[in-house]
Amino acid sequence: MSVRAAGSPGSLQASAVTVAVCTHDRPDKLERLLQSLMRQTCQPGVVLVVDNAPSTDATATLVRRLPGFVYVRETVPGLDFARNRALRESDSEIVAYVDDDAIVAEDWVESIAAVFSESPAIGVCTGKVEALTMTTEGARLFEANGGFGRGDQRIHLPPGAGARPPGLPKPFAAWAFSVGAGVSLAVRRRFALELGGFDEALDMGAVLPGGGDTDMLWRMLEARHHVVYEPRVRAWHEHRADQHGVAQQLLGHGRANIATLTKCVAVAPWRRKPPAAAFLAWRLAKPVVRLARRLVGRDPLPADLLARLVVESWRGLFAYPQALQLAESRRREFGRGDVASQAGPLSRAMPEEN
Repeated sequence: MSVRAAGSPGSLQASAVTVAVCTHDRPDKLERLLQSLMRQTCQPGVVLVVDNAPSTDATATLVRRLPGFVYVRETVPGLDFARNRALRESDSEIVAYVDDDAIVAEDWVESIAAVFSESPAIGVCTGKVEALTMTTEGARLFEANGGFGRGDQRIHLPPGAGARPPGLPKPFAAWAFSVGAGVSLAVRRRFALELGGFDEALDMGAVLPGGGDTDMLWRMLEARHHVVYEPRVRAWHEHRADQHGVAQQLLGHGRANIATLTKCVAVAPWRRKPPAAAFLAWRLAKPVVRLARRLVGRDPLPADLLARLVVESWRGLFAYPQALQLAESRRREFGRGDVASQAGPLSRAMPEEN
């Protein structure tokens, strides 16, 4: 099946956007998100619900009940398998991803279309993500640690392309960590496909629970495409309610971040390996620094959690090869589509050295 969205050549309307919702066994949260998508000021061409390895038919039943949505079942477990399925199913210029446990502002699609209309060089747009509620201990802890928010200032990368990013010059890998998260992330479909799609070895659940969004941002920058963080693209995310759940999420993110950076260092052009390796070293040291700050009461996370984060970060150095093996095993077991793992076509994202 191919999902087509109308869009006139030379202009980018909301109808040229496919909204992709990758979901797994959360129909109640999904319905809340779909309701927010039904209230858009400008409707997207398609809203595609990718049901990733579901254990029941609840999501399919929900999508059939609501008007105007397209349902696709992706059998291979893993968020980036679902993201790549959305790239294959869509024929739109832009694919805008949003998590099923979030809701979006009424002008979310319109704002994304406006960003991509500014320049054909823009490959990714991320948006401002705030907490849906601060009434739970888990949400307060997650936000105290920084949350998904990236502030109210627009960032247009690489430097010189638009509004300058704050702070000193950084390697591409560092920039990728500074401009948003996959909760609300839109890509120019052609560019994403040219880069081989999302890396299916990332976002693999307990083995490697994250990294696919950061990896895509990094590869877009390496390929000299522009990345825009636009705070007008607004969404709200429902954080985990209990502190234990948030702690597990932060530990998983810490391990995935290091795994993603290890991959960055391994495949980056030689000229850019040293700054990427320096940033990796800093990210390994950062939990230790935070633990020291916590001992004098200057970090929001508990000391025991920071100590575990030190361990998980170092585990991340060795996690990516294991995740690659698991991804390949899942492809053999469940079958796969035509978007290759980023382990293969990665060289296409790397410009030639002069």
